[in-house]
Amino acid sequence: MLKRFMLSGLSVFVFMLILGSITYALDSIDIGDAAEKPGSTEILANGSVTIVGAGHDIWDSADGLRFVYMPISGDFESAVQVTFFERVTQWAKAGIIARQSVDADSKNALSTAAAGNVPGPDLGVQLTWRADKAGETKELDYWALGGPTGFNDGEWIKIKRAGDDFSTSWSKDGKTWVKDYASATVVMTDPIVIGLAVTSCDKTKSCKATFQNFTINNKNVVTAVSSKGKLSKTWGEIKSEY
Repeated sequence: MLKRFMLSGLSVFVFMLILGSITYALDSIDIGDAAEKPGSTEILANGSVTIVGAGHDIWDSADGLRFVYMPISGDFESAVQVTFFERVTQWAKAGIIARQSVDADSKNALSTAAAGNVPGPDLGVQLTWRADKAGETKELDYWALGGPTGFNDGEWIKIKRAGDDFSTSWSKDGKTWVKDYASATVVMTDPIVIGLAVTSCDKTKSCKATFQNFTINNKNVVTAVSSKGKLSKTWGEIKSEY
């Protein structure tokens, strides 16, 4: 049974890919102006991850967000279930982002749920990307391309990398996925970083989202917390309890 921990500021985690028994050390960090209102990352007993983040947006020439991430190389497919998403502003976002680095102005590709009307139904799923460092950010919106409108808690999003192409998809149940309505080309040099992202789209506000069933290349990512930060236990002591 996974225990419950919470860290704020810059944190370090260990994510175990059960299939293949691969262990990664991951970071949780506030990027850009999100650091002005520090966020947090909480590991729940069921293995889900609750992230609280601020930031002006993942947009324009530089970003503000809370990011829980790990390095990755080559092609991949990553999916996650968003079980709770706090709609604090119209363009608050919760999703999966691939970045060249954790620099605020990094190249990136983001598959995300966008909050929409507050209160009211979500706009839906979108793909945003920055193809050049410190360049403009562009978007493709599912609801404007013939895809589904709206996004409900408990639904799923996916991002896929094939060479320099990134695409996004959406599912109600994590099994049946709609076609990739949106794709973009972003040239990034391996290794890049991938992980879960939350932005409030208002650097004075915090946004909370909870993620579950996070997968990379169809391998479940189960979370446990290392000893760094404010925890007293060592990773060896935590690991021995499972």
